[in-house]
Amino acid sequence: MGVEVLELEKDVEQEIHEKLDIKSMFLLGVQHVAAMCAGAIAVPMILGESLGLGVEQINTLVSATLMMAGVGTFIQTLNVHGKIGAKLPMVEGVSFAGVSALVAVGLSYRGTDSVLGLQIMFGATIVSGIFAFLVAPLFGKLLKYFPPLVSGVVVTSMGLSLIPVALRWIAGSPQTSNYLSLKNIFLALMTIGIILMVQKISKGFLGNIAILIGIFLGTLVAIPMGLADFSIINEASHFTINTPLQFGLPKFELTAVLSLFLVQLVIMTDATGNQINLSDICSVKPDEEKIVAGLRGHGLTSAIAGVFNSFPHSLFGQNVGIAAITGVKSRFVGTAAGVILLTVSFFPKLVAILTAIPSPVLGGAGIIMFGIVAANGVKRLGTVNYEKNKNLVIVATSLGMALAPISTPQLFTNFPQWGKILFQSPVTLGALTVLILNIVFNEFGKK
Repeated sequence: MGVEVLELEKDVEQEIHEKLDIKSMFLLGVQHVAAMCAGAIAVPMILGESLGLGVEQINTLVSATLMMAGVGTFIQTLNVHGKIGAKLPMVEGVSFAGVSALVAVGLSYRGTDSVLGLQIMFGATIVSGIFAFLVAPLFGKLLKYFPPLVSGVVVTSMGLSLIPVALRWIAGSPQTSNYLSLKNIFLALMTIGIILMVQKISKGFLGNIAILIGIFLGTLVAIPMGLADFSIINEASHFTINTPLQFGLPKFELTAVLSLFLVQLVIMTDATGNQINLSDICSVKPDEEKIVAGLRGHGLTSAIAGVFNSFPHSLFGQNVGIAAITGVKSRFVGTAAGVILLTVSFFPKLVAILTAIPSPVLGGAGIIMFGIVAANGVKRLGTVNYEKNKNLVIVATSLGMALAPISTPQLFTNFPQWGKILFQSPVTLGALTVLILNIVFNEFGKK
């Protein structure tokens, strides 16, 4: 029995370090990039808008964010230093967790000194990244409090929190004439149908890139429907280089720094759940050393991001969904995505191609990707023992709390800023609830 377990672990290790052929890695990498591009570019666009920046400056932030996503992905997948990087098929991207805190900074300087606002954002990002790097070992100690009961709730909360994002992509922007149109819904359903059909008829490589095929064919269908606009490609410049400190030296404001400390705790909670989920998909045991290495990778990426004109980064849940769909465990698929992200960041026309993918197409693909994240959480909860204990009540309460900010985003409007940062994240609220309840009901009284 022991020999069989060792052989199984050896086989899994080979799959993690397997180098696929160039064509397969490229297509799988493109699929990862296509899945995360909308989320990756949304944050710099939101923050640029909060400061009232011009189109050229916002494009600079977008290119910087894609470049840092590539660098962060290298750090995680290549593990150039033994204790930094998870060595899993991860893809990094700028985190949504910091948006509310950074928008507050942006609005304070909008119309007065937007560059100073950016410098404060970057300064807070650098310090918060260093903070995350340093506290990663302490955070890793919490791993023993992440049994399937806890990690199942956290992963399910992640999936549930991402599904409304996909639905908003389908609905479209309220500022456009297509908002909530039947065309949008039809296009999303068409994309879902294509992905499911590919999954049905192909169990091989085509099945692995079903999301990419769905996005590509869905975009083609969108053209005659008038839902795809490629004019921005012609307007984009040919080449750009993201130089460090492009907007000047970072400034350090205590309130912004403390806000991002809280944001990093949220990011680390999300990242831990995502990494446990990804490890499970890859049949790898998520021990404390691997979790800490992954968290250090997030912290290092965020610290570098502040120097290179970007914001706090973390593992993207979208890409965990992709890994679950494809079943491909090779970490070098993530590296391939990093190469593509880094390359795209130098060519604004390529960035424009990604931004031209119609949001209903991304929404249709997102329903499947994010649904699989939630399904993985449900699968893990299915392994929990519910007999002669209070685990069912713990799961019910925790998921109910996680759904609060999803169903009613304005619920915490009157909370202080730190409370908004902490509780507006469904994952953090669900994670805090299940962690506390698990300790109260299952850990207290243990010998």
